[in-house]
Amino acid sequence: MDELEAVRELLSEPAPTPEAVASGRAQLQALLAVQDSHGERSTARWRGRWWRPVRNGLIGAAAAIAVALAVAVPSDSLRISPDPDQELPSARQVLLTAAGAMARAPADGAYWRTGIVTGQLFLSPDRRYVIERRSEREIWLRRYGGRDRWTGRYLGAHPATAKDEQAWREAGEPGRWRYPADVAGLGRISPQALVQASPGVQQGGIHRVGWRNADGILTKQLVTWKALGTVPADPARLRAFLVSAIVRENGAYVGREMEAELRDTCLELITALPVPPEVRAAAYEILASIPGMRAEGQVTDPLGRTGQALGYQVVREGRLTDERLVVDPGSGLPLAQQTTNPSRTADGRDVEVGYFTAYQQIGWTDEEPTP
Repeated sequence: MDELEAVRELLSEPAPTPEAVASGRAQLQALLAVQDSHGERSTARWRGRWWRPVRNGLIGAAAAIAVALAVAVPSDSLRISPDPDQELPSARQVLLTAAGAMARAPADGAYWRTGIVTGQLFLSPDRRYVIERRSEREIWLRRYGGRDRWTGRYLGAHPATAKDEQAWREAGEPGRWRYPADVAGLGRISPQALVQASPGVQQGGIHRVGWRNADGILTKQLVTWKALGTVPADPARLRAFLVSAIVRENGAYVGREMEAELRDTCLELITALPVPPEVRAAAYEILASIPGMRAEGQVTDPLGRTGQALGYQVVREGRLTDERLVVDPGSGLPLAQQTTNPSRTADGRDVEVGYFTAYQQIGWTDEEPTP
C-alpha cells in the first residue's frame, strides 16, 4: 500500500511546495509504469476496443464475461470549489487513495449501521420554481442474534435556491403542493403526489428486509450473511465475481453497458452492503480502472461536508444523465451520490432536477440503536 499512501498524502496536504508536488508526481508516474509493465492497457486503447459496435447490438453471456475481464484492473447542491494553488488530482488518484484508506477501516462490530439522507429536486406543479424534498433513514443490522432496527423521518420540503424562493414567494408561499396525473418533465415526483413543506415525526421499528433493494443487482442476489461471505477481496477475482452477477441478472443483453454495470455494482459494495473493508477497497480499485469518470475537485455535498467529486454520465430510463460521486479520500467513505438532469421553468429559467443520497453513517459499530 506504499503507493496508495503516497497518493493519500498528496491529496491531504494543504498548499504543497513545488518540491512536494514534483515528488508526488514522480511516485505516481512510477506506479503507473509498474502497472503498465504488468500488461495494463491505456485508457485510449480500452475505450477504442470497448465502444466498437457489437454486431446486431447483442453479445453472448460468455463473450460479455471475456471482454469485461480483459479490461485492466488497475448542480448546484454540490458546489465545486477547487483550490487554485493545488494541482487537481485525477479520478484514478482519488479512488486509489480512498481504496488505501478504506482498507484500514474497522472490520467488525455489533451492528452494521447505515444512515442516509435522501433528497429529490423537482419543479413545482406550476413549473415556476424548484422544490427540494428530504428524508432521513437509519438501519442497524445485527450480524449475530437480536433484531435489526430502523428509524426514519420526513425532513420537509422547501424552495431549492434563492431564485426559487423568490418565485415561491411570488406564488403566495404555499406550504403544500398537489401534483397532477401528468408529471412529465417535472423531475422525480409521483403522479398525484401531495408534497408537504412541514417535516414529519420520527418513526422506527423492527427492520425485516436486511439490505435488500429492488434496484440493485448485488442487493437482490446476496440476501444473506452467508452469501456476503462469498464476495472475494482480490480485485481481479472480485471483477470476475461482479461480471458473473451482472450477466446472471441481465442475461446476454449486456454488451457495451458492462462498464456502467460494473460501476454500479462497485458502488453497491461501497455504499449498501456490509462487506469487509478489503472488499470495499477492491471495489474502489476496480472503479479506478473504469474510464469515463472525471475529477471535479473539492466540493461541498448536500450536508455541507467537503470531499472530492467524481463525475460521469450514464443512460437512465432512456436519457443521458449526469451523475456524481463524492468521497472523503482521507477515510475512504462515500459522502454522497447525485443524479441531475436539465430542466426549465415556465418563465424560461434553466434549472436542474434530480435526486441525491448523502451518507451520514456506513460501517460497523458497537453502539446500540436508538429506541
